[in-house]
Amino acid sequence: MNARSAESHPERRVLAATWQACLQAGHRCLAAGRPDDAIPHLRLANYLQPGHVPIVLTLAIAWLRAGQADKALACFNEGLCLDPAELQAQHGRGLALDALDEREEALAAFRAVTAASRDAWASWQSIADITPDEAERIQAIDQAADALVRLCTSGQPAGRLFTTCAAALLDAHRGRAAATFIAANASRFPDAATVHDCLARARYETGDFREAFRHKQGAVSQRRVQEPERPPARFSPDAAVGALRGIGEILDAAGIPFFLAAGTLLGFYRSGQPLPYDRDVDIGILAGPDQLVDMARTIRNHSSLMLARRARPGDRYFALTFKGIGVDIFLYEPSGDALHCGLGRLAGDVAWQFTPFRLKTASFNGATWPIPDNPERYLAETYGPGWQKPDRGFASVISSPALYQVDPYTRAYYAISRADKALRQGDSVKAAALLRQSPVPVALARPGDEGRLPAEQTDITAPWPEEHLDPGSRN
Repeated sequence: MNARSAESHPERRVLAATWQACLQAGHRCLAAGRPDDAIPHLRLANYLQPGHVPIVLTLAIAWLRAGQADKALACFNEGLCLDPAELQAQHGRGLALDALDEREEALAAFRAVTAASRDAWASWQSIADITPDEAERIQAIDQAADALVRLCTSGQPAGRLFTTCAAALLDAHRGRAAATFIAANASRFPDAATVHDCLARARYETGDFREAFRHKQGAVSQRRVQEPERPPARFSPDAAVGALRGIGEILDAAGIPFFLAAGTLLGFYRSGQPLPYDRDVDIGILAGPDQLVDMARTIRNHSSLMLARRARPGDRYFALTFKGIGVDIFLYEPSGDALHCGLGRLAGDVAWQFTPFRLKTASFNGATWPIPDNPERYLAETYGPGWQKPDRGFASVISSPALYQVDPYTRAYYAISRADKALRQGDSVKAAALLRQSPVPVALARPGDEGRLPAEQTDITAPWPEEHLDPGSRN
């Protein structure tokens, strides 16, 4: 073998390897989140055992996860040629086409899968994610939930499928059904902490914030010993500005008036750019009394944006990712002599009230942005009179002076949720600051603790004593 041949076909250097060993090595790399490392193993397996569908599909998945959708599409097409009835190949083909911005072809692929199998929940969810039609979107969300319920009630599915099913029921706005499903199948979930986490979200979605808080506290208390989470990727102010510009262009094209809001305005007003320790950017949409702002439609119709499955037209908060940056979009609506915005429309959910304002433009670091016409008043209402002083532990969902008719257990839910996350990321100072803001005293186990709730409090269906929920509340 000459040097040029070895360079063109590196697989030939290791002909002693078996295709089974190469496939297993590829699977291990994929499981570890290293698709680029998996590809050489899988290419060698494909060389040693050409035309083997499991190898071809696994290689396609590796290409897709490595961000090379064109190569993934070729592999998925090869898999379909080898076995036209292979639904995984058809679903993967849809994912690759979507990554290549071929939306209609991707939808056709996903629809072909669901036509062949009504239990193809992943394809139903993919349809929901990319269809521009709201009726099809809602139908697909419902079908995915129904399919997962069927799969969970037949055979011996893995515990993670129950977690997926609970989330799908909540995406379908079936909060009570989700709570019933979780409680009935608690022993089949991966662990007790996951059960409590799922029930916390289900109770929150139905407006039972007190129960949501107690289940979140139960999840923390029941969490097994584990390694701390990796710290989040460093937030790039420059990338955030790029995302803001991109979102701004989309909103301008749709005729939707927007402005820099909350922490993003705070960062620009202080230093001309997003806060370096932030985790997303905040955009406000100013709705007039006679102006209908259909943010759901704007997001759903744009190929670069993805509408969360739980989102619906008429919502006043939308969370999405754009160019790798988290974006929170809040709809500010007139109500009486004030402006209101919030995370949901249930009584007691997180909501803020502001003095009405109009928009003006302001220049920061050579760029012009729309902002409230009295930014200092807006920031003081959001963060209090000390808004000029940086405070990384402050959370507006827990302690903002602008909070309006928010249930104390809603605030406590966010305090324990964010403190738990901060602790698992190794930031005990921030966790302590968040817990101090809770209106309900919270006991939070540290990562590595093996603390458990008292035995009489581990039944997820039983009421908990008042003393556990709110120590000292009777004093």
